[in-house]
Amino acid sequence: MSNVQARKQERGVTILLVAVCLAALLAMAALAIDVVTLYVARTEAQRAADAAALAGARMIAGSGYTSAPSSWTQSNLCQPSGPGFPALANAQAEAVAAQNQIAGQLAKLPFAVTTIACNFTTPGNPRITVTIQRTNIPTFFARIWGRTANSVTASSTAEAYNPSGLRVPIQVSGVKPFLVPNCDPNPANTAEPSFQCAGNLSRFVSAVDGSVTNGGSFIGETIDFERINSGSTPAFSPPAPPAPAGSQFYALDVDPSNPPTLCPSQSAVSCDKVGTGDNYIDNIACHSAFQFSCGQTIGGTPIAVLTGAGLGLRTREGTQCLIHASGVGPPPGPGQDAFTPNGSGDLVTITGGENNPNPVLQGQPNISRSDSVVTVPLYGGGCVGTGGTCIPTTTVVGFLQLGIMETETGPTKIRAVILNAAGCNPSQSGTPVTGGGISAIPVRLVQQ
Repeated sequence: MSNVQARKQERGVTILLVAVCLAALLAMAALAIDVVTLYVARTEAQRAADAAALAGARMIAGSGYTSAPSSWTQSNLCQPSGPGFPALANAQAEAVAAQNQIAGQLAKLPFAVTTIACNFTTPGNPRITVTIQRTNIPTFFARIWGRTANSVTASSTAEAYNPSGLRVPIQVSGVKPFLVPNCDPNPANTAEPSFQCAGNLSRFVSAVDGSVTNGGSFIGETIDFERINSGSTPAFSPPAPPAPAGSQFYALDVDPSNPPTLCPSQSAVSCDKVGTGDNYIDNIACHSAFQFSCGQTIGGTPIAVLTGAGLGLRTREGTQCLIHASGVGPPPGPGQDAFTPNGSGDLVTITGGENNPNPVLQGQPNISRSDSVVTVPLYGGGCVGTGGTCIPTTTVVGFLQLGIMETETGPTKIRAVILNAAGCNPSQSGTPVTGGGISAIPVRLVQQ
């Protein structure tokens, strides 16, 4: 064989090897594109499942089930099923899932929630698991080998966590400056009566371990919370200050050195007094980053009990801004969201008011959130102030979640429905439970 022929043969082999290598590289590149597409779709499916599970758990937390589990029909709240069931958590999980895209398609039929599972084994810690599947994800190059479509599946579990009765401390931001005595105003409830409550009323949460008393029978009750009228003197005057009823509250001045920064516009309904230097109004109408926690001292710095004239008007002004009400009284007149209590333990439904800042929610029934839903601190009861037998300071023993329905005058009242309760265990220890936003009942994803 001549040198010329040998070189030609070597050149041919080289070309063949290059062609084979290029084909292999192209095949690997093509496969990588399909793998990356599938990986992105899997990530999107997991994100949709996480959002759906958290939404379902949030609905369970807001329902009051964790505070009063014996009053609920569990299947009305969450039902193990496929798609399309009307249970509260199911419907919300599917609605949120449908807002997420997976491989360019919204996660709704035929690419949707496939199953929902509910776990009520621990009543104070219910869980919901959502599984989402996206089928027929087109391939780009894998069809060369006969595979024209792929599918992805993702599951996520979330829980609503009520730490009442446990040794876990609670920490909440956005708490409103209304200090409510731990006194259940319902005289039919008798667990742990307290002389610190007018009429020796029962407590909302136990002073022994922070558990919710009376099976949470007060959940769903409508109460007129009346501001304790102190005038220009201490909250109660000597010689014998009365104990507060469960339907009263003290006004608080919360950390005036760090006022809230997340406030509505002064042009919003009833919000012209916000941001003008009144810390009490701002802490009602705005979201404060200040953290309230179990065992925290009330009285002095940084949380003082307010006294003096004008608190009634300021309470109404701040609250009306908060709930988007144009004045006193029930909806629909003032335009705030409307709460419809259905009795103890039953679902409290919310209808969006005409002043709801989200136009999509205005007039809509069964909305899932409202600016009128707030958390307030509980204290042990008794007179707080500087006169007679009043105690100068007190401590936070728990939290109530309320749906504020309206403001009233003469004397100033806030009509609200009780949505949830969370109590502090006196022997608390460890890292505080957070992550619930404005609620003392946080929701969180559970690692499987």
